[in-house]
Amino acid sequence: MRVAKFCKRNVSRGLSRKAVERLKKFHRKEVDVQIVDCFHRCLQCRVKPFCRIQLTTIEAPDSDALVKKVLEAVREDSQTKS
Repeated sequence: MRVAKFCKRNVSRGLSRKAVERLKKFHRKEVDVQIVDCFHRCLQCRVKPFCRIQLTTIEAPDSDALVKKVLEAVREDSQTKS
């Protein structure tokens, strides 16, 4: 299972809150969602939802697109490990 880390400020601004809720509710067996302290990416944080999986930043124009990108990254990674 992969860990998707979300910046607490990005979540509190509402930009990635919907993505966090969807991942926790519908995809908890695939993704472990963690809300962590600030990533110090303030310009990015103010304009679009994003998260980090390992050292890779995943960003999208909206929460729905972010969920899709996170799931793609997680599923691609799990296929390469099989």
